[in-house]
Amino acid sequence: MTRIARIACLVALLPLLSSCSLASVIRTEASCTADSASFAVLQAQAVPSATLLPCIGTLSTGWTYAGSDVVNGESTFWLDSDRAGIHAVEVSLRPSCSTAGMNDVTQDTDERLPNLEVFRRPISARPFEADRVFVFAGGCVTYRYRFADVDGAGTLVYEADQALTFFSRSKAVRVVEDTYGLTLCGAEAPPCVGE
Repeated sequence: MTRIARIACLVALLPLLSSCSLASVIRTEASCTADSASFAVLQAQAVPSATLLPCIGTLSTGWTYAGSDVVNGESTFWLDSDRAGIHAVEVSLRPSCSTAGMNDVTQDTDERLPNLEVFRRPISARPFEADRVFVFAGGCVTYRYRFADVDGAGTLVYEADQALTFFSRSKAVRVVEDTYGLTLCGAEAPPCVGE
């Protein structure tokens, strides 16, 4: 192989190599156990009234963290599944949500957090589509399930629900204070300058 051909191959492969290393970093972005809690802090800044922040505990085999989008007033991340498909579950944090027409399933949920209300809206059985909304002080989180036409949707919902949980905003406030000596303005924090 000539020198020019080797350089051309290297240039062609370079983007693939960089995306491989980036994938290992992105995979843990919304993790509940991330040491720096940087994603939780980013969510807390996007929705400063929220006292709970959604995050990923442990994903079951076949599930992967696929990406996020954080803007002023909203934070969203999503999960892909080898069975349920791409963008199978979307998790959104907002200051408020409408629960009109939804069923109150607070008593049926595994999440046992103070002042947490849980609502569900079944949309379609095949392909499986449903929304689950968690309402709490200063915000709400919506899980949007949008599965490919697969069998075993109940198992897939269970796996996703077991992986998803909440990070306390007060913990993010402490991380910012301990790590940077700064105040994370908003709920469960001391008043910020100008408040």
